[in-house]
Amino acid sequence: MLRDWQTRMNLVGPTTLDNIWGRHFADSAQLARHVPTGRLWLDMGSGGGFPGLVLAAMDHGRFILVESIAKKARFLEAVRDALGLTDSVTVINGRVEALPTLGVEVATARAAAPLATLFDWAIRHVRPGGLFLFPKGRRWATEVSEAGAQFSFQLETHQSLTDPESQILLARGVRRR
Repeated sequence: MLRDWQTRMNLVGPTTLDNIWGRHFADSAQLARHVPTGRLWLDMGSGGGFPGLVLAAMDHGRFILVESIAKKARFLEAVRDALGLTDSVTVINGRVEALPTLGVEVATARAAAPLATLFDWAIRHVRPGGLFLFPKGRRWATEVSEAGAQFSFQLETHQSLTDPESQILLARGVRRR
């Protein structure tokens, strides 16, 4: 479905289609090892369904996928329906910063925004004690430093299994300074 819909809209970088499994599916699936199953997740800027739809297909919890672009939200709904995930996946076509508080246990996003922006979007949606889990590329350390100017947080970094230059950032206790 991703390849088919990609011909009509930009869901993933066109140059990544030749390595779709490693670049998108495996990269998203690796997040499962950092969070126990059964949690309520918020996936911000879900786009092509990474990581939210992949984790939902793995039966890793319940997911709220937020996508501001209507045609991408329609794609997410079509994949959700085709995979029979209507009980575990809710798609919202809107801006995460405009939504009422969602009370999730985990916030995630992949290639959506810098870390400080992701914290800004997610902070009011994540329950106390919740997690912020973000795969980040080679600029991850700079993003952590920039986010530290605006937010305090405890951070764990984990080497990405799919890219030696990337890290999985797991933050707790995120608060504005």
